[in-house]
Amino acid sequence: MTTNPSSRPPRPVAIVTPLYDPAVGGVERYVGHLARGLLARGIPVEIVTTDPGADQPRAEIRDGVPVRRFPTVLGDRLVYPAPRLARWLSRHASAYRLIHGHNLHTLLPAMGALAARRADVPFVLTGHWHGGGHTPARQLLHVPYRPVAAWVARQAAAIVANSPSEAAQLTADFGTLPVTVITEGVEPPITRTDPQDGVPLPTADGPTILSVGRLEHYKGAQRLPGALAHLPGHRLVIVGDGPDREAILGAADRHGVADRVLLRGRVSDEELGAWYRSADALVTLSRHESFGLTVLEAAAAGLPVAASDIGAHRDSADLLPVGRVTLVPPDGDAAVIAQGITTAIAEGRRDGKAAPVVPTWDQLVTQTVALYERVAQ
Repeated sequence: MTTNPSSRPPRPVAIVTPLYDPAVGGVERYVGHLARGLLARGIPVEIVTTDPGADQPRAEIRDGVPVRRFPTVLGDRLVYPAPRLARWLSRHASAYRLIHGHNLHTLLPAMGALAARRADVPFVLTGHWHGGGHTPARQLLHVPYRPVAAWVARQAAAIVANSPSEAAQLTADFGTLPVTVITEGVEPPITRTDPQDGVPLPTADGPTILSVGRLEHYKGAQRLPGALAHLPGHRLVIVGDGPDREAILGAADRHGVADRVLLRGRVSDEELGAWYRSADALVTLSRHESFGLTVLEAAAAGLPVAASDIGAHRDSADLLPVGRVTLVPPDGDAAVIAQGITTAIAEGRRDGKAAPVVPTWDQLVTQTVALYERVAQ
């Protein structure tokens, strides 16, 4: 994006997103890398977000990025209704070069699209779109919300899809759209290899299976203890937190593998990198993703992967050497999952767990800047 030749500073890009750092999640990680990358290229950026917990500063600078937070109605974390954010954005939209809305499963992109339309500034959308809700309640909300999502998509001068599968889902749901696929990236592999320092590992003499992600039911981590029962001598390490934590612990007790399961909760990037480096395989059983980020993160550390056979994981597998990702039927039983993990570990030993070349966050930022240039012109 070109800089303003006059002495007046260039207008910033507004990134409208449900949550932001220190909140943890795939969208939050994406937006954080994008915002810091834009700033590093001399492009001013401002985060406009919510704080359902009302425990973060209303305005602050994080890593050089200005952040404005607004409360949601009754602390809602489902659709993120934030009237104050909508009013503020409507009044100040003309101060931005463009507005970039994230996560079409929430109301935030609609607020950004409406403000951009009124101020006659370009609107860009990154939907992180799965096509439906992950629980019966969320699926029910999608019925009245679908026309709103369709309107938001039609307001966008450009739509970013994280994968070819997401692009196909967007056009299937909303018709012909100006969609550009920009693949998510990963950080360079972290070389530290000692997650065991101070970590009480479960007892096992065999391979370590790693699972990474928020503990939501649709992510499938609650199915892993059952698979572990078919893998004697293996241990399972789960990184992440969420509402399914107790269900996972209960499943571990029922299957008699509690002594071989370790739930680490949220960890630092350094510890996560160490687990990626030291484990024998990553397993992800998610049923809905716009992009298989953990698949690429694991691969960047040389880790073989067993992943549910969904579009986003197939797209990630296409970016990697043949055999690096073993696809598992999404509805496969415990024995089928266990076999997929066994196959992934064997493939990893066969190719020496060499780290392949994978997309990076820097490449994502470069492609997004080029998209902004086209939209601005």
